[in-house]
Amino acid sequence: MSYDDPNFQIRRERYAGEAGGSATTEYGKFRSFQKIRLKAVHAVVTVAGTATTHKLDILHGTTSIGAIALSTSTAGVKSSSTTLDRSVGSLEAISVKSGADATGKADVIYEYEVLPDAVQT
Repeated sequence: MSYDDPNFQIRRERYAGEAGGSATTEYGKFRSFQKIRLKAVHAVVTVAGTATTHKLDILHGTTSIGAIALSTSTAGVKSSSTTLDRSVGSLEAISVKSGADATGKADVIYEYEVLPDAVQT
């Protein structure tokens, strides 16, 4: 894709819903028909965790590719993953998995860009 292509410059986002409230549970599964590059995952605390184990592990399929530590942050605190820059194939799953804290919750937003390919449907 060329640098002047509009898709190269546009970051897209997908609100994945609220994650948490149950320990070590998968939330916010996202699949795209088109190949994407996952740039980062963002979280906004909606319910404070009660332990330092309040976190979100970021999964590509079943592989952990990063984490967002939320600990006992209060509602409204924003946190993001490091830059992931992860290529995700068509219809592959991205999700988050809660840590051991069973109380904390957070809204999850995936930041990505489309990676056009030559496949035509």
